[in-house]
Amino acid sequence: MSKNKEMLNIFFKVLKNNKKAINLVMPNHYVKSIYDINYDELLKKNITNIIFDIDNTILPVNDINVSGELIDFINKLKNKFNICILSNNNEARVNPVKEKLKVQGFANAKKPSKYAYDKALNLLNSSSDNTVMVGDQMLSDIVFANKYKLYCILVEPVKNKYDIKTGTSRVLQNIIMKKLKNKIERYKYF
Repeated sequence: MSKNKEMLNIFFKVLKNNKKAINLVMPNHYVKSIYDINYDELLKKNITNIIFDIDNTILPVNDINVSGELIDFINKLKNKFNICILSNNNEARVNPVKEKLKVQGFANAKKPSKYAYDKALNLLNSSSDNTVMVGDQMLSDIVFANKYKLYCILVEPVKNKYDIKTGTSRVLQNIIMKKLKNKIERYKYF
């Protein structure tokens, strides 16, 4: 099944209150940004690997201007964690960010596919039990994490600017978030 068909399938199952689909879109935690994650708590859970989505998780969509603040932040995290970035976006988007942050990563991830899971864990030389996925999209990042038993943290989008691919997914996510508002509120703050 293609990635888009899979995401639509999960979306419609959530609307029909399918518990398995609802569990797939639910994060372990929901925070404002990557800067609000309690990384010490992750270490206490023996999580030593972080997979970050790029678009609207660490940078605005299609923006390759990596700030000094983000570079410093990632450098501090690299003292405690192995880090990989990935995106469903193309190499022209991912490679400059990867180079500026000096981390491993890849483009055209096809989240929530097994391909993305296998490649990310291979780059990190890790397993699902010590890895967290951090992203802003429930239907790709969080489904990806839950499908392959990764710990997962949903962040609010860096900016409310989207391209056609992320915009469509964001509309579906907003519908899901309204439907599951009370349940998601329990996952806020870490």
